[in-house]
Amino acid sequence: MNILYSELLIAGVVVSALLVLNALFVAAEFSLVKLRFTRFNSEAIERAKEKPTVAKMLGNLGLTLKVIRLGATICTVGLGVVLVPILLTILNAAQWAGQLWLAWVFSFAIAVTLRFTVGELVPRALALQYPVQTLKVSSWLVTLFRFFVSPFLSLLNFGAKWLLRLFRLDLNDDEEVLDVEAQIRSLVSDGEELPPLAEKIMNNVIDMRKRVAQDILLPRNQIQFFDLQDSIEENLEIAKVSGHTRFPLCNGDLDQCVGVIHIKDLFRFRGDIAQMDLRKLKRNILRFSVDEPLENVLPHFLSKRLHFALLVDEFGGTVGAITLENVLEELVGDIQDEFDKEEALIRSVGENTFYIDGLAPVHDVSEEIGVEISSEEVSTFGGYITSELGKMPKLNETIRLAGLEIVVSQLDERRIISTLVTVLAEEETDEEGEEED
Repeated sequence: MNILYSELLIAGVVVSALLVLNALFVAAEFSLVKLRFTRFNSEAIERAKEKPTVAKMLGNLGLTLKVIRLGATICTVGLGVVLVPILLTILNAAQWAGQLWLAWVFSFAIAVTLRFTVGELVPRALALQYPVQTLKVSSWLVTLFRFFVSPFLSLLNFGAKWLLRLFRLDLNDDEEVLDVEAQIRSLVSDGEELPPLAEKIMNNVIDMRKRVAQDILLPRNQIQFFDLQDSIEENLEIAKVSGHTRFPLCNGDLDQCVGVIHIKDLFRFRGDIAQMDLRKLKRNILRFSVDEPLENVLPHFLSKRLHFALLVDEFGGTVGAITLENVLEELVGDIQDEFDKEEALIRSVGENTFYIDGLAPVHDVSEEIGVEISSEEVSTFGGYITSELGKMPKLNETIRLAGLEIVVSQLDERRIISTLVTVLAEEETDEEGEEED
């Protein structure tokens, strides 16, 4: 009996230690989440970095989170291996030997309850309320554990990448860091559910970090502008026909843009319209590089209190335009008023068949039809087709690209206006690849 008591005592100490270690790993993870994704500003992060072990964790956040999750997994498995046999031993001593299945169920339930409450809920609550202090307390464990498991973690990473490659997937370190949906929900206070709209916007905010201005630009050949070389009447006719409220003011072409004209400034003009000097009515215009991240574009629009900007290439030539509304639509979805009568750029017209406008953004097409399409040189679907072909296609020409069968249904001399796209089955795509070989 003394041997049994001593074994139980040792096992109890091991279980307690595993629970504490598991709690520290969980606390470390949610402290990092809180610091990175909530209202805590850089001052809080700088305070946390005063401790060298914390600074090291924050220096490589992707690796740190992998180490933490590996540690928590080992602790969870260890608890199951140690705690369940202990409980079974106690229950057997209490004459539960005849009800072995019930003893197993009861032991498992207690183990899960202890792990979930003591090892998960309590440290998570502490971490979300006191992230800096919690991170300082738990950082020593993460740093020490990282030192011992780095070789093993590299091996696990290699195995995961090899396994995912079999399913044609990539191990995305950025997604490892974010785990967007789970971490956003963990930050909602009092256990409340996020409203669908709030969840959509928060996901879009984080997803916008991957987007650049080129992804949502209006191509140069679609921009209506006022030309100083034309008469006032000709420029006013452009405003009347297009129905826009803002127009670049240019001297000949978009590469010589001197400002922006707002339509309401024309209505406020007092005097002879023929004597109107557009240079005196112009407002400042912003210019962004085509590869400017959208998360940088938005604060510039807001700080300058401007709604319209031109996008330029590395040589300073105008490639297209972007508006504040374009950027906001990346966060909240399409913004339309009673004057907007535009049809959807992407519409389902049958099973795996879509009508896609030539001006539809490439990333929207990819998300809508579920096929990976990307291009660093163009932003619209029509531009993507032309770029891949290396020429302008013919009317009603059928093209196969990226697992898609594309029929060019409308075009003009300058661009593809609309297409009919069918997502090919994987077998058809494989057969096409074999024929090309």
